[in-house]
Amino acid sequence: MKLKKMVTLLSVFALVSLALSACAPKEDSVKKSSSTSKSEKTVSLNLGTMPAPDSLPLYVAKEKGYFKEEGLDVKLTSFKSPTERDAAISAGQLNGAVTDVVALASYVNGKLGWKSATALTGYFGIVTSDSSVKTVADLKGKTIATLSRQTPTFYLYQQLKKNGLSADDVTIKEVPSIPVRLQLVAQKQADATILPDPFLSMAKAQGLTEIAKSNPTKYQTTILALDKKTSQNKETVAKLTKAYNKAVAQINKHQASDYQTILTKNLSFPESVAKSYTLPHYTKAQKVAESTLKEAFEYAKSEGVLKENVDPAKYQLSVTD
Repeated sequence: MKLKKMVTLLSVFALVSLALSACAPKEDSVKKSSSTSKSEKTVSLNLGTMPAPDSLPLYVAKEKGYFKEEGLDVKLTSFKSPTERDAAISAGQLNGAVTDVVALASYVNGKLGWKSATALTGYFGIVTSDSSVKTVADLKGKTIATLSRQTPTFYLYQQLKKNGLSADDVTIKEVPSIPVRLQLVAQKQADATILPDPFLSMAKAQGLTEIAKSNPTKYQTTILALDKKTSQNKETVAKLTKAYNKAVAQINKHQASDYQTILTKNLSFPESVAKSYTLPHYTKAQKVAESTLKEAFEYAKSEGVLKENVDPAKYQLSVTD
């Protein structure tokens, strides 16, 4: 009798165990489910950068893990020229890029759906090798090495206007390459040019005179722009902004010497310039000033970059932290 009961209990136990085993998820399934959940939470982004201080917060955010903390898997792709960057944008290879307000107008004209996510901390300086040129007003009748339909030239025209001159008062020498522009002025084959850093610092190190420089905290024309899909995802934009702002706060606590590797390896600073470089005070994510964006789009329209009048405010995102 006892034997029958024992056999019966063992049979029941076996059946229950079998049932539980059938209901339990397989180990591979658990791993797959966990992996899928993780991949759904992580957003992958490919951001294009340029060799200038404007891009520094992005490299710091990646190095310090701020992107990762926000669930962003960010790849930073460096470009040596705006032409290469814009070709990648047109080909749909980037989710975002360090660019500028005039280039943004060209994306608008191309109906790419890109928008400005934040202004960046960038600046331009006008330098000359002509000892007779002391101020911007002295550029009248001079030859300027630059490239039309780009933000440096937009900045030049604004400075000319402030000093009672117009574009007709100078001769533009079309030179696509920034290093070549610097070389031409240094060799006195052009009277002046407009440069961002590190080329601005390199020019001054070579003895060129800086006659004007934009204030990086007040006059911001370089931007981080995002493609249509990314800019429509408010959660991703907020996370990207938060990581960027963390990097800005980190940079403002330190000196350029703390970022020597990034400056030389990623931002094309010569070691000699990087050692003596003074970082600008970086500002947190914010919109480009409406007046600046309006003037940039008007300039783009006058240069044929824009084919029709558009409201530039529609191409800026609301900055959130």
